[in-house]
Amino acid sequence: MKTVITLTLLYLSLFAQTPFILTKFKKVYPLVEIHTQKVPQSYKAKITKIIKEYAKEMKINTDGFAQRPLGIVITRVPVCNITILKVQLILAEEVKRLDDGEEVFALTYHKEDIFEVENLDEDLIESVEYLLGDFQDQYKEDNE
Repeated sequence: MKTVITLTLLYLSLFAQTPFILTKFKKVYPLVEIHTQKVPQSYKAKITKIIKEYAKEMKINTDGFAQRPLGIVITRVPVCNITILKVQLILAEEVKRLDDGEEVFALTYHKEDIFEVENLDEDLIESVEYLLGDFQDQYKEDNE
């Protein structure tokens, strides 16, 4: 069994950008969570706007509430007196398990970026755009 899992992961890494599949959804709820005092809460509006811009380019609706949040989560990684931020892009949704049919809330996409902050505004926005750019590339590829 271990060999099958290893081979599957190797196959996925060779032919896909991530082990996640981004097909068959047209609506998300943009969400931004900031869990550090090193980043002002005012960045929520700016990052939400960026998420909506990328979604619009992908023809994904962000109006109103959706059961599928597309979120950016920002946390600080404690390393001495250096400000290191971890920015995660997460897509989550209700899914049914194959074995028991139980509906569960699951992460269906996850990618992160970790960096040392030199210029907060520039570095943070660059990280968000990097993550959304990779998401956008895979979304387009998976929906061709």
